[in-house]
Amino acid sequence: MAGISDRSFRRLCRSFGADFAVSEMVSAKGLVYGDRKSRILLAPDASDKPHWVQLFGSEPEIIREAAQIAMAAGADLIDINMGCPVRKVVKTGAGAALLQEPQRAAKIMQALDRSPTVPYTIKVRTGWDHETFVLNNFIEMAAKFNAKALICHPRSAKMMFSGKADWEQLFLAAEKASLPIIGSGDITDTETAKNYLAHPALSGIMLGRGTYGRPWFFREIKELLENGKNWLPDSGLKRETIFKHGELLKEEYGEKHSLLIYRKHLAWYIKGIPGAAAFRKKIFTLTDHTAIADTVNELFHKPAINHF
Repeated sequence: MAGISDRSFRRLCRSFGADFAVSEMVSAKGLVYGDRKSRILLAPDASDKPHWVQLFGSEPEIIREAAQIAMAAGADLIDINMGCPVRKVVKTGAGAALLQEPQRAAKIMQALDRSPTVPYTIKVRTGWDHETFVLNNFIEMAAKFNAKALICHPRSAKMMFSGKADWEQLFLAAEKASLPIIGSGDITDTETAKNYLAHPALSGIMLGRGTYGRPWFFREIKELLENGKNWLPDSGLKRETIFKHGELLKEEYGEKHSLLIYRKHLAWYIKGIPGAAAFRKKIFTLTDHTAIADTVNELFHKPAINHF
C-alpha cells in the first residue's frame, strides 16, 4: 500500500501477528536506474522476514532486473502489481493497465520464470471493467510461468474502491486454479476473515484498508481462530501502539517528515473515539511529537506517560 505499508507500519503489523507484510509499491524502473527513493523503499527491517517486496512496471526485462536487485538487497519474495487502479500508475502502463494487455503481462511472468532464483507472486483485480473478466486467464498464465501464488482483489479496476468486492466470483475462479490463490478486499471484521479463510479454494487472505489505524487486526483474527475469543485491544494498548508508531516513524524519517505521515495514521487510529473530530483538527496545528503525544493523552483521559 503506497504511503501506508512502510517499514514502521509493517513492524507494527508483524508484532500483532501478521505472517507476511508486503512492502509499498516500488518502481521497477526506479530500482534499475538507481533512484534513491526506490532503494529506500526496498530496505528491509530485521523483523521483516520473509521480506516480500512489491514491484510495479510494464517492461518485462526491467522488471526481471529489478526483481534481481531486490533479491540481492534482501528480498525473499517478489510481488508484481498488476491490479493498482490509481491513474498515475495506470498511465505508465503498469498496475491495472496490464489487465488490458494480457500478452505483456504474460511476457513479464515469462521473464521472471527465466530467473529461477526469483520466487514471485502476482497481484491482480478481476478485470479492467465489468465487461472484461480476465481473472481465469491470469491464473492460468501465473501457473504456466511458475508464480508461487496469485493474489486477487475481486473488483474491476474501474470500480477503484467503490461497491463491493465480489468474493463469489473469486471463489469460482480459485476452485479451478492449480496454484495458491489469496483473496483481498473488504475484510474489515474478524468473522468475515474467518469465513474467507475457511473456504477450501483459498490459501489465505491479504488485509489492506482494514488495517488502517488498526495494526492489531491480525491479533483479533488469530485470537478468534486459535482461541475462539473476540479479542479487542484496551485503551492502554491502543495508546501504547499509537506512541510506538510515532517513535518508529520518527526513527525512520526524522522529526519533520515523520509528522506528515504520523498525522495521517492518527486520524485513522482515533476514528470512533469520543472527541475524535476535534482531535483531528487539532493535530494538524501541532508541530512536534511531544505536543501530539500530550494531545493523545488528553483524548484517552489518562495521565501523561513518558514518550519520545
